[in-house]
Amino acid sequence: MKFEPTKDKNECLFQGFYLLFNCPTEKHQDEVCSMLLLMLADPDITKEHAETACARAIEAVFNEKQLEKSYNG
Repeated sequence: MKFEPTKDKNECLFQGFYLLFNCPTEKHQDEVCSMLLLMLADPDITKEHAETACARAIEAVFNEKQLEKSYNG
């Protein structure tokens, strides 16, 4: 998936969760978790925003895996 730069906090949160679910190493996972923790500390981000962003990221990862599976046979 290719990300475009965004200034929307909810979209940044989605991108952070998406990256977390696709981290190749534990070091990358730790770095993304630190980034997500900073975003989640923002008072403008509600529980609902976080849940929505996480659910979108899970769906995007799932759909991407399904496409890869069908493409690779």
